[in-house]
Amino acid sequence: MSDPLTQLVFLIALGGLCLMLGSFGALLQAGRIQRRLALRLMRATGTAPATRAPARQAGGGSVAHALRQLRRIVARIGERFSAVLGGEAIETTAELASAGYRSRDALLIYAFLKTVLPLLAVVAGLAWLLATRTPGLEMMMPAAAVIAIALGLSKGVDAVVGRQRQLRLTRIRKGFPDMLELLVISSEAGLGPQPALHRVAREMASICPELSQDIHEMVSEMAMTNDRRTAYERLTARVPLPEIGVFTQTLDQSDTYGTPFSRAMRTLINEQRANRLMAIEEKAARLPVLMTIPLIFCIMPSVFVVLVGPAALSVFDNILSGG
Repeated sequence: MSDPLTQLVFLIALGGLCLMLGSFGALLQAGRIQRRLALRLMRATGTAPATRAPARQAGGGSVAHALRQLRRIVARIGERFSAVLGGEAIETTAELASAGYRSRDALLIYAFLKTVLPLLAVVAGLAWLLATRTPGLEMMMPAAAVIAIALGLSKGVDAVVGRQRQLRLTRIRKGFPDMLELLVISSEAGLGPQPALHRVAREMASICPELSQDIHEMVSEMAMTNDRRTAYERLTARVPLPEIGVFTQTLDQSDTYGTPFSRAMRTLINEQRANRLMAIEEKAARLPVLMTIPLIFCIMPSVFVVLVGPAALSVFDNILSGG
């Protein structure tokens, strides 16, 4: 009875794998047809992009050329599978940008690592199991391990991106008070908002390169588009921190209502100092709770030995002396 059941389970698993591969193939074909139609429409309207010149083979060496080719292949495959993200593509792009991945192919590489890499791991793992073991119930645990590894690879990409995003935002948060101090000094020295931001961004390059890059990008957008509100909104989207949100709102209010820039920065830095003081007081208020565990496991045993030890020794001496 076990052999027919084993074959049935194996056939069901193989059919599910084939169905999944067929679904991805259909998705690729649909995306290819959609791109062809879009390209034809762009050619008909005269908005098609210019064709790229063939890449030069000289320069960079064989290793660099191989790395460029590998990056191009990964980006192309990621472009095929970027449709898997669906409506989350915009949110994913914003998260990658806040984590520091702002290249043109960042979303495509993320889609490749998120979808194709786990699928390849499943296919390679199941092929290895079929080549090294006979079909049976003993294959269930290794197959489950292969699927778990594939899921771990898929979730590991999100974990790495989330960790990089958290570290980057932490560094920006630490460098933000210094930026405000420099802005206050620059504004009181007579610089306007845009020159002060440009000067402070240049000075912050050695202290906090991430914040300096974002401020430089905001100043460049303000200079090219002359739309300050949009530049402020993009900065808030790139750096989703409450401090940056308050900072951009203060700049927008200063531009809208004509508030002096130095006074607005002075008010903002006073609020930030008050917030930092409240955060320090909150951490200090949690210290008694955090000290409870060391008090119980480290101090109380020694106190117990000091208080009960002499009485225990006296009782032990009386027992030995027979009294």
